[in-house]
Amino acid sequence: MAKSPAAKNPQNILLATDLTAACDRAFDRAVQLAAAWGASLTICHVVESSSVRPIGIERRIRNVDVDMAELEKRARAVLKQAVSRHVVIGDPAERVIEHARAIKSDFVVTGPAHAKAYGGKLLGSTAARILRQAHVPVLAVRRRAAGPYGKIAIGVDLSTTSRATVATTRALFPAAELTLVHAFEVQPDWSGRAANKSLDEVEAAERARVQRVATEEIARFVGKDAGRIQTVLLEGLPGVVLSDYVDENRPDVVVTGTYSRAGTAEHMIGSTAEVLLNTLASDVLAIRPES
Repeated sequence: MAKSPAAKNPQNILLATDLTAACDRAFDRAVQLAAAWGASLTICHVVESSSVRPIGIERRIRNVDVDMAELEKRARAVLKQAVSRHVVIGDPAERVIEHARAIKSDFVVTGPAHAKAYGGKLLGSTAARILRQAHVPVLAVRRRAAGPYGKIAIGVDLSTTSRATVATTRALFPAAELTLVHAFEVQPDWSGRAANKSLDEVEAAERARVQRVATEEIARFVGKDAGRIQTVLLEGLPGVVLSDYVDENRPDVVVTGTYSRAGTAEHMIGSTAEVLLNTLASDVLAIRPES
């Protein structure tokens, strides 16, 4: 695989926490990554509010500050780098993204929050909305942090965007075992010469052709890294393929956000991330094309 510009380790991690017990896993992972990368850590909690329901904001802020102070204390006991805590008000996903920009955070860690009603509307999960809209890599944590990531699966479509995502992942986790998972689809042409053949025959021939082309393409994509990076080709849609792969192989984290066909990059990042967050038992890291 041709070399991409060297990616720098994040310098300012933002942990978005809703202060539930489940978010302890995201906290532990954020602290582990901050220690490994020598990054500062900002712990952020959003007190939910809307223009029609601002009642009790001051009291809620006072209540959460005790929990935030405890998290800051725990992080400071481990990290040598700067640790700070911020409480902001508003819609969780929107305010996390805005705050990440304001403090120049270059990596966001969150928990896989469930979908819920807000302001009279049913929204997607906070984690999925952050993954879909953030300008920096976002890690949604589901598993306990038993140690550094050892096995990483990366969904690739073999584009230049995929190449950059693989390079970024390698830079972030140089000691991890990487597996590239490429999804392909079979769409037989039943017209022309195929019109006189059986459906099974036409489909089998087209599947063999698509698999051959995909094998050749991923071999070129990996290039000289063939001995260091594993590759897997599976038939189906990206989200479904990655879900099936994770169920069978149990990687520590799945990297997505690389399906960037012309005109659909943002949609594919959002839809694939949503599928993965709703179905996987692993952590999910989304890296936007511009990250």
